[in-house]
Amino acid sequence: MNKAKPANKRGISGLTGKRPVLAVVLIEVILFLALFFAGAYLTISGKTDQSPVPFAFAPLAILLLFYLIAGKRYARYGFRSFGAIPRRELLFYLPLAADVLLVVANGLTNGFREVTALQWAGLLGLALLVAFVEETVYRGLILNIMLQKGIRIAVLTSSLLFSLTHLLNLVGGQSLAATLLQLAYAFLVGLSLALLYVRHKTLLPLMAFHFLHNFTQFLVQDQASVLFDSLVVAALLFSCIWLLLQPRKEIRSAVPAA
Repeated sequence: MNKAKPANKRGISGLTGKRPVLAVVLIEVILFLALFFAGAYLTISGKTDQSPVPFAFAPLAILLLFYLIAGKRYARYGFRSFGAIPRRELLFYLPLAADVLLVVANGLTNGFREVTALQWAGLLGLALLVAFVEETVYRGLILNIMLQKGIRIAVLTSSLLFSLTHLLNLVGGQSLAATLLQLAYAFLVGLSLALLYVRHKTLLPLMAFHFLHNFTQFLVQDQASVLFDSLVVAALLFSCIWLLLQPRKEIRSAVPAA
């Protein structure tokens, strides 16, 4: 009696198991194309003073939501409750809380921007949008897909790609020096969040941190502070070292079912 062959999966869903590297490349290409076309649209329409991020991330958020909800994949890709974290391990999130508090302290010291209620709401929505898209893409999809290559490769790949995405700020006119510093900072953030995700397999606290950090940073005056920047980097370094020194938990290397 002949056994029925399983149907071949198509698209990114089918690539996650057989060709994880290609799947990750496709995800990155989609992300960069979205940002490129959003930037091109703003240039053509003469709105060069606006950021391409909301124009690129809004359709990506809809696409991600459809992908996660249509196939009931949300739990497999990290949308699990805070209850997934043992109470005693909530301590691992203290460096992230310290990071946010340092950004707030920087704002209290150097001043916050004066914004209208409409601008405040816009910045709130932008922070939520960026947190959802970037955490879903880098820790939810890319990290999960690459886990079959090993924890080390998965963590480094997702962190490095998250960092390199910030190269696009050069296109927006940011200086090379500022961009390089941002790349290093983003890598530390990505590494810390990836290590937490590998340990607890939940995106929600990572999204909460990402949102709070970005929203607070949006409101702070654009004044560099060596002291606060150094303290933030120190908190992230402590987080990474602390997590790396913990006993490694058993992680399923299989790709989540699509």
